[in-house]
Amino acid sequence: MLKKASSLVVLILFFAAVGAQAQVSITYSSAGKQYFSMAIPDDWRVNVGSDQDLSGNPENKIISARLISAMPNSGVALWFGMWVPDDLQRIEGAKEYVASLGLDLLDDVVIAELKHEILDSMEVQYVSGTGNKEGETMDFRAGFFQISPEHVAIAIYIGPPETTTSHGKDLAGMIQSLQSLIQ
Repeated sequence: MLKKASSLVVLILFFAAVGAQAQVSITYSSAGKQYFSMAIPDDWRVNVGSDQDLSGNPENKIISARLISAMPNSGVALWFGMWVPDDLQRIEGAKEYVASLGLDLLDDVVIAELKHEILDSMEVQYVSGTGNKEGETMDFRAGFFQISPEHVAIAIYIGPPETTTSHGKDLAGMIQSLQSLIQ
């Protein structure tokens, strides 16, 4: 009887482990400084943009931020990116910063929601809505996180509505796991 009960417990633990999704923690750093950490499902592909050598940079040249991007391995159309721009110190300047990038990621953008809240003692501004990319409707979500008095982390998600539905829990978990590493 004890052997059968032990086998049942092992079987239940095995199925529980198979059903649970593991995550890996990544740390965003640039120019030798750590800014934040975040958990990403371990079955997602992660790319990290290159860090620029600041030693030979002329003062008037714009420095692009290091970028972390993540996509599910399933090959679905979804893009999630995060970075910390050097020239954005407060989330109140986020709208102007994004406009200055000159990115045409989506056409016919409609903002559905603006939300302000506190996440783990960080001030956060969320923007969500829809737009079109090459004739296809896309959802977008952007978050601006005040990770220190002088630094803002930006997270942007773009994908079709069905992808938002199928990976929404993963995306929300990634955002909820964000922790500032700046002391």
